Amino acid sequence: MIRIEDLTVDLGEFILKDVNLEIKRGEYFVVLGPTGAGKSVLLETIAGLYQAKKGLIYINRRDVTREEPRKRNISIVYQDYMLFPHLTVKENIEFGLKEKSQDLDKIVEFLDILRILHRRPDTLSGGESQRVALARALVIKPAVLLLDEPLAALDSNTRERIMSELRQINEKMGITIIHITHERSEAIALADRIAVMNGGGILQVGTPEQVFRKPNSEFIANFVGVENLFKGKSVIDTGTGIAYIDVNGILIVSTSCKSGDVFISIRPEDILVSTKRIETSARNSYRGAITEIIDRGAITKIIVDVGISFAVVITKRSFDDLALREGMLVYITFKASAVHVF
Repeated sequence: MIRIEDLTVDLGEFILKDVNLEIKRGEYFVVLGPTGAGKSVLLETIAGLYQAKKGLIYINRRDVTREEPRKRNISIVYQDYMLFPHLTVKENIEFGLKEKSQDLDKIVEFLDILRILHRRPDTLSGGESQRVALARALVIKPAVLLLDEPLAALDSNTRERIMSELRQINEKMGITIIHITHERSEAIALADRIAVMNGGGILQVGTPEQVFRKPNSEFIANFVGVENLFKGKSVIDTGTGIAYIDVNGILIVSTSCKSGDVFISIRPEDILVSTKRIETSARNSYRGAITEIIDRGAITKIIVDVGISFAVVITKRSFDDLALREGMLVYITFKASAVHVF
């Protein structure tokens, strides 16, 4: 659907460099990264608002690298909506149409904005404005819908509703969507796949599961909020193929075959906590003291110091059954396969 090859955009103070990306037809693709990573530059280059210094952009196997924006069959929605203040909602939606769209009524009904067609933008709420901007983008039947931080200006309740509607647009209308954001929750909730950007480049592409559970760099691990992130030295046992990683004198076993200086991460939900040592095939088991308890309603996070500090997430019921408290000695256990090495 969209293929980007060795794309470089030089804006003087910022350079998007050597971007390679492939986005499938009908995919909900999220570009995730901090402010200044180059997400908007990438989006606007796909739209044709910036010209590439080098590289190619293909849409439906057609080279559009030098094509004008209006010829690319793309719509873009910005976080500030960019509605025309002097036009009604209906006039905003129809703006740019060469002829009446047969799908206008269907889109208006789908986005539930029939009752506000007569109003002007300055009378709309954030959620209503976003729906109008989406209707205007969809009515021209784009092959690709580009969303630039579309939920940033919305309150949490409205954000949840718009996220649901965006997913329905993708699934029911079959439109390929590229959505940029710095919010991890949006990426997890919406993306079929995620590209993580920083410093003008793509650092990792994968499913939410791959990116959040198996980050390929320290930056990504920190950015996506990975807990239990440690630096150590890995040695491979050639007989078994098992890695032994020394983290501040604590040996952690992994099924990874990476040796030398490495980072490792273990998801808090992959760690079992018990008050007594348990018989298990899991290769990693350590005794330590609970140093902190964080109540999060249905779940509880505890911090256990075994020489290094581990965050462990358990259900509220398990926490109560174990009668855990600060200062208490417990065992933590996790499988070698739960240790991600990079």
